[in-house]
Amino acid sequence: MTQKEKSSTYKIAVVADPLYKYGGAEKHLGDILRAFPNSTLFTAFCDRDFVKKYYPNVEIKTSFMQYIPGKFKFRYFLQLIQPLAYKSFRYKGYDAIVSISIAFAKFTRGNIPHINICMSPTKFFWEKEGRTLKENNQLKGINRFLFSFYSFFMDTFLEDIWKGWDKGAAQKVDKMIAISKAVQKRIKKYYQRDSDVIYPPVEVKAIQELTKVNRKENWFLYLGRVETYKGVELAIRAAHDAKVPLKIAGIGDDLERMKELVKELNAKGYVKFLGFVSEEEKLELLSKAKALIFPVRGEDFGIVPVEANAAGTPVIAYRDGGVVETISDINPKSGEFFKKYDYKSLARILKKFDGRQYKAENCRKQASNFAVEIFIYKLQRYVDDAIQNR
Repeated sequence: MTQKEKSSTYKIAVVADPLYKYGGAEKHLGDILRAFPNSTLFTAFCDRDFVKKYYPNVEIKTSFMQYIPGKFKFRYFLQLIQPLAYKSFRYKGYDAIVSISIAFAKFTRGNIPHINICMSPTKFFWEKEGRTLKENNQLKGINRFLFSFYSFFMDTFLEDIWKGWDKGAAQKVDKMIAISKAVQKRIKKYYQRDSDVIYPPVEVKAIQELTKVNRKENWFLYLGRVETYKGVELAIRAAHDAKVPLKIAGIGDDLERMKELVKELNAKGYVKFLGFVSEEEKLELLSKAKALIFPVRGEDFGIVPVEANAAGTPVIAYRDGGVVETISDINPKSGEFFKKYDYKSLARILKKFDGRQYKAENCRKQASNFAVEIFIYKLQRYVDDAIQNR
């Protein structure tokens, strides 16, 4: 029996954080479900239409949180009862639990092997600078009150108790998978436990097939959420300083502030906002860009840089986080890094960047290391070993 055939016989409980928006973790989840066709999806709560769209024909089970009015509007503040939701699930008749979490899905428990795919230790406990919660004065009404209540116990002994519970949940899982060596180090630092690295899946072959024609144009690209922690401001200031054209594809809470920044810098001639782009438009942009700019600090993995390489495009990134593991700056090169996190350092690279130094086939070859087929095979083997060695 092949590994694929064996994996299809296992009944797997796949457990995820709440499902209502599509991003890297949700893409990752889809390929976990592909790896184990005979699986059931468990989550604290979800948008049913969202789940039906992205995970069709998958049986889904939710907790009592599904019936809480306004759960999406108040989702940040309902996080504190999520552990109870995940502990409420029962897994009779299942062979193993595979949870994927950046928050509380790992709190689930059962008398079967539990493998947790850790996107990162819970950031609003352990790395608060990465939190996306807004400031009190930016919120209104009940959300403002709830934020004040939430802030009341942060940085107090109550938060320390929660951190202890989070660490305890991480230590109770049978096996933990980190999505990069950068995350593996954080797991060791915050949870004091070992983990194994299996890189997230990227649709490398599909991207390569759809971007065979690689006609480069003279502009740089930022692609992703427009949020404060994503470094979009750094990219804008660097493009303005270097006097090079930059296209920004994406939306987010920081979009309006970034548009105001472009006005202040009088940089409209250099920076163009494209807003939300479709998957087809995304691939076209990745294929035509001179290079992708990835100005993020401490990224857990970074799927977009791998997608850029798959499209035959080099990447300019800050030397930090998971991107250091995915982009090669030695021959054969698929990108280069700036070492100091300021716009002048990035601008120096943009000014002298020569796309002729990069071959599309080298970028594509580098991306192939992170293909979805490799992820599925490794995860199936990993879960099989956990079940057999129980």
